Amino acid sequence: MADLISPAGGISSLSSLGTLTATLAHSLVEDYAKNEPPSESTSRILNAFLDHLPPDGSAVIANDIINKKDDLRQLADHCVSSILIPKTVRAGGGKTPKAISPRPGGDLDDVDDIAAEITAQRRDQTKLTADCLARDGNRCLLTRAYDVNRADEVLSDAERQNTATAATEAAHIMPFSLTAFDERDRHYKATIWEAIYHMFPSIRDFSTDNINDPRNVLTLWAGLHSEFGKLELCLEPTTTPNRYCIKKYRKFSSVYNSFLPSDGFITFTAHDGRYPLPDPKLLSVHASVGAVLHASGMAEYIERILRDRDQLCCLARNGSTEIGVLMMAY
Repeated sequence: MADLISPAGGISSLSSLGTLTATLAHSLVEDYAKNEPPSESTSRILNAFLDHLPPDGSAVIANDIINKKDDLRQLADHCVSSILIPKTVRAGGGKTPKAISPRPGGDLDDVDDIAAEITAQRRDQTKLTADCLARDGNRCLLTRAYDVNRADEVLSDAERQNTATAATEAAHIMPFSLTAFDERDRHYKATIWEAIYHMFPSIRDFSTDNINDPRNVLTLWAGLHSEFGKLELCLEPTTTPNRYCIKKYRKFSSVYNSFLPSDGFITFTAHDGRYPLPDPKLLSVHASVGAVLHASGMAEYIERILRDRDQLCCLARNGSTEIGVLMMAY
């Protein structure tokens, strides 16, 4: 691709090439949709990934679509089974399926290399919580509610009476579950990491060793932690450093609305410079996955399957969905 960029107008040429690639990819998906069975969601899934990934990831997916135009259903199944299902099922408290549809043309050597590098991590919640509370001024980053335990330790009786408190938790951005595995699960988790690195090139320097880094953690009111984990609440980076747009989706619990900023934006400030603020690149990944999940309709689909396993069995038996088969692999 670099060979097509002219010395005099490299950036402009690259931008134009990216636009042409995205247009061609959308056109191929639209052509596929013309003959798509009503029970299939391939076109909706691929359009959601094209439209809602960061620019570098969208370019990757566009090239995948162009290069594997005859395997679009398998590509869509891979996107869902490697990115959406593990995140959604784990957040909902379910057991994550251990089967992933392979990416058409994917390099298994890349997965093997990642499998050799990743290391299982242990939760160090006590230290992590303490570090992030120090950084965040002992408060939930979104509501500014004071952590109830820290309030009991450091605030006077008079201060506590005039301070809103809540139980807070250390909420991982990239899920801790990605680093919780034994040797039987190593290759499965490596396959997920390979898909993440493929679709989100900007975080290729993030590894399992970084999962408990404060840059991957938010201090959140326990209820908002749940909403964040289920991708009903996301934080979309803006052009202003450490300022985010608060994105809420259909099943976000409205009881929390009155505690969030009325303008829909939040700015993070470090109260202890020893601990870095959450990484906007990681929050961008989380926000992108949330947007794809809801725009594709897969949020409702996965929720429905988890609610009714009998329905899933029927879908898997009649062959109407490969994703249904994958979710039966428990």
